[in-house]
Formats: sequence, C-alpha cells, structure tokens
Amino acid sequence: MSRRRNSDDIEFGSDSFLDIVANIVGILIILIVVAGIKAGAAPVSAERLADYLRTHVKAAPEKAAPVAQQAPLPAKAPPPEPLVIPPSPALLQQAETLKAEIASLDAQSQSAAAEIEKASHDEQADAQAIGELRQAIDAEAAELGRDKTQLATTESRLATKRTGLLQLEVDVQKAEAIKPPVTTLKHKLTPLGREISGKELHFQLLNNRVAFLPIDELIQRLRPQILQVRDRLIRNGIQRGEIGPVAGFHMEYVLEARHLSAMQELREGISVAINIASWKLVAEPDLETESGDEAIKPHGDFLRRLRDADADTTITFWVYPDSYALYRQLQEFAHHENFTVAARPLPFGVPIAGSPQGSRSSGQ
Repeated sequence: MSRRRNSDDIEFGSDSFLDIVANIVGILIILIVVAGIKAGAAPVSAERLADYLRTHVKAAPEKAAPVAQQAPLPAKAPPPEPLVIPPSPALLQQAETLKAEIASLDAQSQSAAAEIEKASHDEQADAQAIGELRQAIDAEAAELGRDKTQLATTESRLATKRTGLLQLEVDVQKAEAIKPPVTTLKHKLTPLGREISGKELHFQLLNNRVAFLPIDELIQRLRPQILQVRDRLIRNGIQRGEIGPVAGFHMEYVLEARHLSAMQELREGISVAINIASWKLVAEPDLETESGDEAIKPHGDFLRRLRDADADTTITFWVYPDSYALYRQLQEFAHHENFTVAARPLPFGVPIAGSPQGSRSSGQ
C-alpha cells in the first residue's frame, strides 16, 4: 500500500525500486543456469561421439582390419542414435527449485508491477487533489482579500459617520446652550405688514372655531429622532415619518440629507446637512376647538396661551374661508393685548404645511 507524505509532491520509495531490480537480475541468472542444464542434456554430435569413443573405447586388433576392409560397405548406413547423458538427480532437484523460485519471482514481479501502477494512479489522484485544493485555497484567499478590503472600507465609513455624529451632538449641545438673539418688536397698529423673524404662536381658524397649532413643540420632538435615523438618512438621502400627537395634531414630515461641498464643509465643520424638507399638520379626530367667545374668556385656551407668550411673540392665524369673521374678532383682541398679528389664508382642502422654500409670516 502506498504511503502519502504531508507535502504537496509525492515521492516514490527507492526501496521498492531496488527490490524490483534485484528480482530481475536474479531471474536472469536463473535463466542462464537453466540454459546451461538444457545444453548439457542435448543430443551428442558426431564430433563429441568420436572424442568419447577415442577416450573410452579400446582399439580393435590390427588383424581385424583387413576383414573389415574386405567386407562390403552398405549403400547407406543408418545415422547413429544420439547419445543422451541423463542429468543427475541433484541437478533435477536444483532445476525444480529454480523453477519454483522463478515462479515466485515472477509472481513478486507482477505484484510489484501492480503496486507500481497503483502507486502511479495514487500519485496522479493525489496530484489532482492537490491541484484542486490549491485552487480552492487561492479562491478562498481572494475572497478573504475582498472581505478585508470591504471591511476596511466599512470601518472607514463607520469612523466618518461616528465623527459626524459626534460633531452633530456637539452642535446640538452648543445650539441648546446658546439662546438666539431676541428682537424686540414694538406693537403698533399699522396697515403695513412686515416679515416676522421672532417667535410665533400659531392658531387654526376653521368652521368658525379656533384651535392651537403645536408646530414648535412637534419640531422640538422631531430633533432627537433625526439623530436616531441619521445614518439611514445619509445612506438613503430622504426619510419620511410622523410624530405626535400633541394638542390634537400630529405632524407628517420629510427629512433630507444633503452633502456639502468642500468649502461648505470647512466653513460649517460638517460634511452632511440634514434639513426638514417639508412638514404637514393633520388634526386628530378628538381635536378640541373653541368659538370666538370661548377663546377670550378667562379660562379659554386661546387667552391662556396669549398670557403665557412673550411680549415679542407674533400671533399667526391660519384662516380658512369660513372663518374670516372669527379672524377679525381675534385679531382685534390680540392687538388690544399688544401682540403683532399675522394671517395666512388657506383654501378648503389645503393642509397646514411648511418647507424651507415657503414664505415667512407677515405681521401687523
């Protein structure tokens, strides 16, 4: 049975080869001996017979020669029978032994040839298996190299995103720590409108009833969620969702991630800007509203929110066509309380919505 080494190449054992050479030489020697024995047992030729007679047979008396000469010669004498010298029993026994050994050597030679052929087949099979194993190893090494490259790229992107997230958290903390400058507005009734840049308090006027619009509160709740979906938002570029309800309204929003240019990144300190692309308020079924008289009573929600607002707050009314009378009533009351009033007329079916591309309120 052939032995396999752990190395990639298979080496054939030299001992088996030497045994085969020795067996072949032994067979040749035995064949030479057998040929000699057969030559000794071959028929004796005329020359050898003459030599034998000269050596072992005594010569006849000289007087017999004339008689022999006088006898008539036959026309053709028959050929002498060959003299066969039988081999000795020892040689026969040795020949039988040699024949047995030759048969044994022949069997061993055939067995050795079969082992050589089997070893050759095993060597070819092992070589093919080694080749396939090398191909598999090369393929796995290539796949591992691709995985390492992809892992390095992913780690680099993750590090960049973590850095951006930390920077965003720092920016949020700074923004929360620094209060925006407050512009003091002098509330004077004037027919000319001006753009509002300070605080606003929003109300919806629909079906001749008033309801508070929690726009600022919903946006404040949205900011922590922006941090949670930041990675997915940067990957997809856009994110839709909703938040609320608050005070009877929930907000449907669209977030947008925009990659900044190199100059903007140096100036802003961030590589991606996240903005609210648009938002829309949707009223809940259990929304509580007030009539004009209920709104200005001491326990009315409208009056309570006006009393809690800062003096520089602008009161913005989102007015539908059926509520202009209510708007004039509440506008007069807000002016009496020294508030700037802004109006945003809306047709029926149009929701209360906003976006960075929209216009700012104009107050009086």
